[in-house]
Amino acid sequence: MPATIKLGDTGDDVRRLQRVFARTKVLGPESVNGVFGPETDQAVRDFQQAEGLVSDGIVGPATWSQLHPYREASPMLQAGSVGPVVAMLQNVLKTGFGYSGPIDGIFGPATMTVVSQYQTNAGLSVSGTMDERTWMEPAGAAGATLESLSGLIL
Repeated sequence: MPATIKLGDTGDDVRRLQRVFARTKVLGPESVNGVFGPETDQAVRDFQQAEGLVSDGIVGPATWSQLHPYREASPMLQAGSVGPVVAMLQNVLKTGFGYSGPIDGIFGPATMTVVSQYQTNAGLSVSGTMDERTWMEPAGAAGATLESLSGLIL
């Protein structure tokens, strides 16, 4: 069970909480920063009230137990990354984002070019790297993201 956290706290448990809220569109992906500030506090209080919990902004066992199960950040992918997650990303990029390279599970120049173009179109910092912010950026209808379209989250 994650630690009890509240306004002013920082760290990985705060980031986990923010990921849950970002993935359910309560917070924007830019809010996943590991700092439990006023925006996160309000999201927690609203959630607690909606769930019939004490709306105190403190995320302890009762609040954690009512939150959708979280997972860690989707993996950081960059030039040279290999594996099935790269292939899943390439498949999504091929179906609607202009990727024309092979689905080979190798994050090479063609994959990096399309990721960079996606970041440019989304107004993100362009790195050519699939970082947490890029995974969580809205990518289509009904709030889909590259993370959800790739099958990394439900």
